Amino acid sequence: MKWIYNEYEFDNRVNNLSWTISGKYNEDIDILEKDYSSKDVSLYFAIISGARRKYVDWDMVKKYLVNRINHGYDKETILNLVQITLNNIVESKVIQDRPGVEDIRQKAYKDIVSNFNKIYENEILEKVKYAFILESMGKHPALSGLNRRIVNDIKDININYNMLEVLKGIDEIYLNYFEKIINKSENNIDINYKNSKEIDFDTFSNFMYEELYSEEEEKLVENEINEISSSMLVESIGEINKANLKNSSNRVIYVDEETSNKIYEKIEYYYGKAFLSKSEIKKIETKNCRNVHEGCRVHFTDGVLRSECKNIFQVKYVTRQKENNISKYRDNIKIHKRNINKLKESLLRILIQESSKSRVYSDCGNICANRAWRASRSNNNKIFYKDIDNEKGRYVIDILLDASGSQSRNQAMVATQAYIIATALTLVGIPNRVIGFSSFLDYTILRRFKDYNDEVKKSENIFEYFCAGNNRDGLAIKSVCENLISRDEENKILIVLSDGKPNDIKIGKDTQRSIRGEMSYRGNIAIKDTANEVRRARQRGILVLGVFTGKENELEAERLIYGNDFIYTKNIDRFSDIVSMYLKKIIIN
Repeated sequence: MKWIYNEYEFDNRVNNLSWTISGKYNEDIDILEKDYSSKDVSLYFAIISGARRKYVDWDMVKKYLVNRINHGYDKETILNLVQITLNNIVESKVIQDRPGVEDIRQKAYKDIVSNFNKIYENEILEKVKYAFILESMGKHPALSGLNRRIVNDIKDININYNMLEVLKGIDEIYLNYFEKIINKSENNIDINYKNSKEIDFDTFSNFMYEELYSEEEEKLVENEINEISSSMLVESIGEINKANLKNSSNRVIYVDEETSNKIYEKIEYYYGKAFLSKSEIKKIETKNCRNVHEGCRVHFTDGVLRSECKNIFQVKYVTRQKENNISKYRDNIKIHKRNINKLKESLLRILIQESSKSRVYSDCGNICANRAWRASRSNNNKIFYKDIDNEKGRYVIDILLDASGSQSRNQAMVATQAYIIATALTLVGIPNRVIGFSSFLDYTILRRFKDYNDEVKKSENIFEYFCAGNNRDGLAIKSVCENLISRDEENKILIVLSDGKPNDIKIGKDTQRSIRGEMSYRGNIAIKDTANEVRRARQRGILVLGVFTGKENELEAERLIYGNDFIYTKNIDRFSDIVSMYLKKIIIN
C-alpha cells in the first residue's frame, strides 16, 4: 500500500518498526495506522500499531463492547473509557519494554498538538483524555476531584493484567462513575442493565461464550473499534487547524486497487443488494461525487431483510434489532396510536381548510340568480361571482434519518417517531419516503425503509432502522434531493434528523491519481459542504428542516447548516410533534 511519503526506505523502516514491536512479520502496518502530518508522528504510529497487535486482544474487546452496548451501556462513554485505558496500557508497556520510545512519543505528540486550533475538554472523559496527554508530555494539568479519581483508577489497572482483568477494571470504573450520571441526565433512555452493579465478576467472562455475539455480528461495531485500534488518543482531543495542513493529505487514506475492490465487494454483503442498476448509480455518482466528495460512492438499498443478502449473521442482527424496536414501540402502543391519529386528524383539518374554495362577487363572471334583481334597482351591480381556488398544491415529504453509530442509543426511539410520522402522512394521502443514511469507508449508504407510494403496512419497515458507521451529510442530502426534485408535487419538503456534526473519512485508490477531495470530511469542511447542499436544495424549491438532537456544544454548527429552519430538542420523543408543527406552519403559510 502506498501512502503520502511514497519513499521506499522510509516505508520499509515504518513496517520494520511495527514488525519488531509486534513480533508478527507477516503483517504490514494497516493503512489506517499510518499518519500523514510528520515523519516523527509516522514512526510513533508504527511503534504503537505494533504494540497494539502484541498487547491487546481485540477479539475479546469487540465481544465485550458488543455485549455491554447491547445491555444498555452508553456507547460513547464505554468506547471512550476503553480507548483511554487501552492507550495507557499499550503506551506504558511499550515504553517499559523499550525506554527510548518515550522520546519518540514526545516529538510525535508535540507535532500533533501544534496543529490543533481547538482543544476539546468540555466533558468528563474529554478532560480525562487531555490529562493523560499533558502528563505524557511532562506537564501537570489541574483537575477536579472527580476527574483526578477517574485518572487514578485508570492508572491503577495493572498494565501486566491479562485482557479479561483489564476489561473488568474498565467495567468497574464505568459502573462507579458513569452509570448514575447517564441515568440521571438521560432518564428518558431505557437502560436494560438495571442491576449492573450486582454483576458477579466470577462469571465476568460469560460474554466470550454467548452465541448471540458471533464474529460477524461484532463487525457491526467495527468502525468504532477501528477508531480505537488504529489511532492515538491524542488525535481525539482537538480539532486540526486547517491552515496548517494546506499541503497535507491528512486523513485521506490511499489504498491499492486490490484492497479497493475488496471494500466495494463487502458493501452488499453488509447492507444488502442495491435497488438501482449500476448505470443509474454511476450516473448519480458522476453528478454528485465531486469536489469534497471526489472518489466517494453511494449505495441505495432496501436493507438486508428486503433485498438479496448472503450475510446470514447480518440478517439475524437486523431481524433482532427490528424486533427490539417493535417491542419498544408496543410498550407504549396506545400513546403512539393516539399520536398517529392526532397528527392525521390535524393534517386533514388543515388540508381540507386550505383546499376549500372562496366565493367572491364581482361585476363579471358567472351570474348569481338570486342577485339578478339588483341590476336595475340597486347601485350594487355585483350580480356575478367567481370561485377562488385556495388549493396550494400537493405535498411530498422526504424524512432523512442519521443512522451513524452515534445514534445507536436512540435507535428504538428514532424508529418509533419516524413510524408515527410516516403512518400519519400516508393515512392523510401525502406521499412520503423514509431513508436512513450512514457511511462505510468511502460509501454513503442510503437505506430506504419506505417509498413514496407504499401502503401504510410498509411503514413497519422503518423498524429495521439500526445505526453504524460515520455520516457524510452533504452527499446524503444531495443524493436524496435528486429524486425528490423530480417529483410532480408542487410542495417538496425534506426533514433531516441528526445528532451531531458531519464526520467521515476519505478514501483514494492510489497517490498517483488526481484526487481533489479535501482531507477528512469533518470540522469546517463538512459543515460548509452540508450547509451548501441545504442552501442548494432550497434554491431548487425544496423546503428543508433540520431537527438536531445532539450536544449543546455542537449547536452552532447546526445553525450554520440549517439557518432559521432548524429545531433543537433534547428529547427524541418530540420528533413527531416537531414535524407536525412544522408541517402545519408550511401548509398554512
